[in-house]
Amino acid sequence: MRARFGSGATTVAVLVPPKGGLFDRATDCLLAGIRAAHAVDGTDVSVQVIETQDEPIALGETLARLKEQGVAMAIGPITRNGANGLLTLGELPVPTLALNLPEGDIPPGSQAVYLNLATESEARQVAVLAFAQALPKAASRRPRAVTLVADARVALRSAVAFSDEWVSLGGELIDPIEFEGQRPPRDLRARFGATAPDVAFAAMTAEQARTLRRDLGKDMALWSTSMASIGANPISRLAELDGMRLLEMPWNVQPEHPVVKAHRKAPSSYTIELQRLYAVGIDGYRSARQLLIEPKAFELDGVTGRLRFDRSQAARIDRTSVPVVYRGGKVIADKSIN
Repeated sequence: MRARFGSGATTVAVLVPPKGGLFDRATDCLLAGIRAAHAVDGTDVSVQVIETQDEPIALGETLARLKEQGVAMAIGPITRNGANGLLTLGELPVPTLALNLPEGDIPPGSQAVYLNLATESEARQVAVLAFAQALPKAASRRPRAVTLVADARVALRSAVAFSDEWVSLGGELIDPIEFEGQRPPRDLRARFGATAPDVAFAAMTAEQARTLRRDLGKDMALWSTSMASIGANPISRLAELDGMRLLEMPWNVQPEHPVVKAHRKAPSSYTIELQRLYAVGIDGYRSARQLLIEPKAFELDGVTGRLRFDRSQAARIDRTSVPVVYRGGKVIADKSIN
């Protein structure tokens, strides 16, 4: 056990990887967010931080011990491997909220609940927004899209999710284009064929998208996920991205949001990625607390987005992110999209 804070009658345990590994920094940021949420709404809750491996046997043994100790809820594991491991355990000794999604579908009747913060979910939301934007311009034909994919596993998952959702909406796709390093293919526009796509989905970082934007031109609608976001702090060279739309958490773009204002700020030294982990810690704690009150269904206005849970549909808490747009080399809330 790493630490314990709070003195309430209800105990929540947070499952984290053992100290001294690759996830130390991420874990510390996540726990800082949990503490921030506990400071706002934790008078009747005590929190234990428990180190455990993310293999099924270790998780099962840890959860069994927590049951013996009278723990009401477990938060974690935080890794995708750990989320996969939960699926193999069957009935769980204590209610558990995983802060990651397992690979593949969550089976009906899953004992664990999974907080859905995956890039694939953002990509599907982007497809819906971009399709609605492109449809009037396409007139009588099907809107066309292209995915531009960086050489990274998370980028590929994002591009596949966007493509699947775009096709399900009735859109047309041209062959995906791979993006290596910081430069797009020299024959980028030639690969589009006779008819340029209405929408380009960039599954890549902001810096990669910056060079891509020049080759695409300002006339093509360019979208991405939070993977390409730098938050609200402007970087002058990224003014080239002005007009690109994407998604973000309220935590990073809406400082006046009531729920954001209610929680103490993360240290200024945190990068945009660490800020997101801090926000996940806040909403992870708040979601776990809500599950203890409403274990079947709830909606929550979160710092990571609008959260919705309905166990009759899936053992998953889904998130709706905030549409944002680049202006002046930073991202701001896009008021043109509801």
